[in-house]
Amino acid sequence: MRKTLIACALALVTTAVFAQGYGRGPGYGYGPGMMGGGDWGPGMGMGPGTGPGAGGGLAALNLSDEQREKVFAIREEARKKNWATMGEVRSEQFKLRGMYSAERLDPDKIAEQQKKVDELRRQMVKSRADTHNKVMAVLTPEQRKQAREYGPWWATEEE
Repeated sequence: MRKTLIACALALVTTAVFAQGYGRGPGYGYGPGMMGGGDWGPGMGMGPGTGPGAGGGLAALNLSDEQREKVFAIREEARKKNWATMGEVRSEQFKLRGMYSAERLDPDKIAEQQKKVDELRRQMVKSRADTHNKVMAVLTPEQRKQAREYGPWWATEEE
């Protein structure tokens, strides 16, 4: 009887978790995942329901069609550039996890593998900063001022 109750409780919890779906719920952009660490913040998309009053971000800057196209092109360029790097990060992290699950840990090998992961992450950070600068260059001075009010996360790109 006890095993049955535990199995039922586990099934309910699992169902509840999967019922929530991907991401953090309504009002948020893409949820956690490969596209940039997963924290776009509220209202970061530019689709329906993300305009002024929907949480800020690029949508609240009232971009012109030309600006929007330029921003999309910048983000797409960054995504293409970083796609392979993201795959490498995952691959190197997989190797690192394997090293940690060995019976006897080799500190030197683990440290070297961690350096590989860190270097790839540094490349991604540099790319995000570069993309941010490119997006800021598309904006008017007033839009840049508004963007700075949203905080540093407002223009994170989805590599």
